[in-house]
Amino acid sequence: MKPAFGELLVVPDAEAFAEAGARLLADAAATAGARCVIGLAGGSTPKSIYQRLASSPYHHQVRWNALDFVLGDERFVAPDDPDSNMRMIDRALFDHVEHDPARVHAVPYGGLTVEQAADRYEQALQALYGAKTLSPERPFFDLCFLGMGDDGHTASLLPGQQRLLEERTRWVLPVTEGRPEARVTLTYPVLDSARLVVFVVAGSGKRSMLDGILSGAETSVPAARIRPSGRVLWLVDRDAAGRWAQ
Repeated sequence: MKPAFGELLVVPDAEAFAEAGARLLADAAATAGARCVIGLAGGSTPKSIYQRLASSPYHHQVRWNALDFVLGDERFVAPDDPDSNMRMIDRALFDHVEHDPARVHAVPYGGLTVEQAADRYEQALQALYGAKTLSPERPFFDLCFLGMGDDGHTASLLPGQQRLLEERTRWVLPVTEGRPEARVTLTYPVLDSARLVVFVVAGSGKRSMLDGILSGAETSVPAARIRPSGRVLWLVDRDAAGRWAQ
């Protein structure tokens, strides 16, 4: 079967899942030019990929100091809060590789409102890109990892939050409804500005939603509305793939 959009890579187990994700990042870093921007997903699913990257051969094979890293979304919590995506990524990856901390672009927090944090993050990303307007000929991301919730959300683009889903100018928005804590999320314009978007999806709890998106039956949820200028790859384990694993 062929997915309604994108390419599909089904892997047999957790080890293969982590290895495939790590290889995708290593390949993107190796083939990029002088500038390489990687989008990192939060949540539990990509953690094993980050841990794999922190081990041999990737911890010394990847030119970590030459890469810029951007978060797809972040809970608006203190950097040392257990719910912080940046904290998870630091502990899984950056604490174990030689990298340039200035090139890990975390969502600002201290002394700011969530609205101010979103504004500051947008300004930081525009400075990184070198322009306030995205060009189709010059994608922002070389590789962007995205997760998918069982409700079809991706980053913190949430079902039913029309302001988030219909935004076409802002790169970053605050999220103040739909979740217990406020969040900061990238929007479609910048997420779609990617040479390669990799959705990382694991576990049987996401099988139904994934099947709906891959079959084309589900088109309205946030994850189904990603349309990058480059490729989309669905990296999924057998539990999530269901009938697509055949």
